[in-house]
Amino acid sequence: MQTNKELAKIFSKMADCYRYLGADERFRANAYAGAAQTLRNMQEPVGKLSDDIQKLEDLKSIGKSIAEKIIEFLTTKQVQTFEELKKKVPFQLLELMDIEGFGPATLRLIHDKLGISTKEQLLVAIEKGKLENIKGFATKKIEKLKQALKLDSSKKRLPLKEAQLIADGLLKSVKRIDGVKQATIAGSIRRKKETIGDIDIVITAEESKWKKIITAITRLPQVEEIVAAGKTRASLILKTKHLQADLRIVHEDEYGAALFYFTGSKEHNIKLRSIAKQRGWKVNEYGVFDNKKGKKLAGKTEEEIYKLFEISFIPPEMRIGENELNKYKLT
Repeated sequence: MQTNKELAKIFSKMADCYRYLGADERFRANAYAGAAQTLRNMQEPVGKLSDDIQKLEDLKSIGKSIAEKIIEFLTTKQVQTFEELKKKVPFQLLELMDIEGFGPATLRLIHDKLGISTKEQLLVAIEKGKLENIKGFATKKIEKLKQALKLDSSKKRLPLKEAQLIADGLLKSVKRIDGVKQATIAGSIRRKKETIGDIDIVITAEESKWKKIITAITRLPQVEEIVAAGKTRASLILKTKHLQADLRIVHEDEYGAALFYFTGSKEHNIKLRSIAKQRGWKVNEYGVFDNKKGKKLAGKTEEEIYKLFEISFIPPEMRIGENELNKYKLT
């Protein structure tokens, strides 16, 4: 079923690309979103139908064009149209469409007016106050963006013990939501930092239930304000101490990678990514991948990831980005 998940992810991202391109591409956006949902709901590997394109076309929301792209992916492990779309849009920024008050038109405005295509460029523009010069970017909208990107430096940090209590209460509520399989606190709380600026939680669930889970999260009694809510994440301001909480949903085989990525520290993650690069690999929140073969090497657990790098499990509080990778090296 791994192929179904990979294709669903590609088609979902293609739908986002077409949403960004505007109203003229609304039909394609809906078509690819529908195809992604069909693949998520399938009870058998889509590859079993690849010998007969008509069988693929008979599936809900799968027309001839999308069926051909499924066969293309099964043959080549990529969809050329998707590769071309990524060059037409500021692909790194598309997840910002999840932010409350943002949408394709707002994102296009940022891109067209300031030439911004990456998160790094956006961060620089925010720091320099360039967004304030764009018509329609009120202070409230910019603050929402800062919150979503965790740039609100004015927010008060809480002692670990106080933040842990709030996080534990939120975690308990999340675990009660129908469809949630695992939920774990990540971020600086997991690293036991003395003061905490926000809460990070990683969740696993069947992809077909993600949308309902995100909706349920935004309706929890602890929530004061919704900063962003999309297919895979929710960013919220809680009633207690106005603390920000960021929650991500991933597949079970991505759980370890997501927990590692969102636990940090940033410096620790960068050091491991540097080792990966030397080996021709890449590390992200979905796993460790061989760049040449496109093969996933690890990601289900943190232990599996560290073992791949010949490193024993490093406790979160020791992940500070200094010499810990060498200290925990397996001999």
